[in-house]
Amino acid sequence: MYDILIQNASVADGTGAPVYQADVAVKDGRIVLQPDASLGAAQIMDAAGLTLCPGFIDSHSHADERFGLDISNLAIVSQGITTSATGQCGETMYPISTDARFAALQADELGSGFYRAKGSFFDNTSLPALLHNLEGVPIAFNYTMLTGHTTLRMAVMGVESRKPTAQEMEKMKVLLRDAMEHGSMGLSSGLIYAPGAYADAEELTELCKVVAEYDGFYATHMRNEASGSLESLREAIAIAEASGCRLNLSHHKICGKANWGLSAKTVKLLHEAAARGVRLHADAYPYTASMSYLDVCMPGYYFERTPDERIRMLRDSAERVRLEADIKAMDGRYNHCGGFENIYLTVAPNTPECIGKSVAAFAKERGVSDFDAFFDLLIENGHQTSAIYFSMCEEDLQRIVCDENICIGTDGILKDEVTPTHPRTFGAFPKAIRYFVREKKLLTLEQMIHKITQFPAERLGLANKGAVLDGYDADLVLFDANTISDRSTYTDSLVCSAGISRVLVNGQIVYEDGKLTGIYPGRFLPRNTR
Repeated sequence: MYDILIQNASVADGTGAPVYQADVAVKDGRIVLQPDASLGAAQIMDAAGLTLCPGFIDSHSHADERFGLDISNLAIVSQGITTSATGQCGETMYPISTDARFAALQADELGSGFYRAKGSFFDNTSLPALLHNLEGVPIAFNYTMLTGHTTLRMAVMGVESRKPTAQEMEKMKVLLRDAMEHGSMGLSSGLIYAPGAYADAEELTELCKVVAEYDGFYATHMRNEASGSLESLREAIAIAEASGCRLNLSHHKICGKANWGLSAKTVKLLHEAAARGVRLHADAYPYTASMSYLDVCMPGYYFERTPDERIRMLRDSAERVRLEADIKAMDGRYNHCGGFENIYLTVAPNTPECIGKSVAAFAKERGVSDFDAFFDLLIENGHQTSAIYFSMCEEDLQRIVCDENICIGTDGILKDEVTPTHPRTFGAFPKAIRYFVREKKLLTLEQMIHKITQFPAERLGLANKGAVLDGYDADLVLFDANTISDRSTYTDSLVCSAGISRVLVNGQIVYEDGKLTGIYPGRFLPRNTR
């Protein structure tokens, strides 16, 4: 007897092959093609009118920041995601330093984590320690884990803006090698954020050589995603070539109206590197606005100070004048968006009245200048303040997403059940199908399903994932190809998508009838599992 028998499905198997009609069974967490109906099944699903495909693979996820929260589980599986690649942008909940001074800095910069885990943030001194603390945590989806360069650097040398000494570099390598030995997928960097931004290409190349020993990959949030996109991409490619590791370009985009159209050149660079033998891919989310911390608008010297020193700087009137002048002059988020009227607040724990408003609108409510409101928000909320930045165009988005080297990543970030977020957190994958397949007809359904299933599975090195093939893991999605659609918006972001009937993870139903089932079969997928 089978566990589940899915009858009359239109199968998009993830390979890019044409959709075909078939019955598919699930037995002991595995897919059975051409099942013998006479054997019966504990549960039979009639999938007439529905498409059955592999579970979607989120190539860029921040789900590790909210492991165990049902709102996070819901945001992920309700849009068909069954595997999330976590540990992105240089920030991970491990390795936390055993030196109390550095661990305190890590806690200030990274937060203490909000997952319902055993122990505390400070116990996560290694990947095995983190995984131990996550035992029993209710996670509905599978996940991989990168090692964050920022966390790694802070564990060894705090937040100092300098090159590591030979001894410090060796310590970072030891910590990274330990993580790779225990299943880390590789190294991630966030080169727009301090202190990760203080690393040069030499430092990153040396660390990536360790990653290459295990055939891992380097995922990078580049130094610049605007006017410096080409230079930043060339640096990332050079690091991959010099170290021999694989490359994943994180959430590829072009920010700032003056830079729109540069995607033609960045995509060309990716193709040229691939032709030279660089094993690479990039991910993107299907939106023209990004989301990050509010303080990313600040110049670099702001981040060279401790959190307390930053607050003192923001309270100094002379420093405010200097900061305002430098922000207006720099190639940064403020100018990319054309000012604070296009920067909308999403997370501000101590000033909830500002949520959903632009910084400019909130400034008007308070009767202060835009910059004074901006500085005051940082004083009142610190590093926890986040915002949505409207700075991209449809032409670049379409060129990037449709390229053969690009897959989809949510880059989703959640705080809790009520705080607004970017709509990509709940809607990235359904939007990719609705917008690029059904509405714009830029890709066929089979091409898009391949882009979000088998393609990332192969590039991430996930065995038995990403295809509806006999013996593969039963990570599956049943959806209506005619109605699947994102419903999450910039003004109403915590909304599940439409058109998804059921989601299975490891052969168990985790989502149906618009809600979680309360089953949590998700597990950690170590690198190169065979």
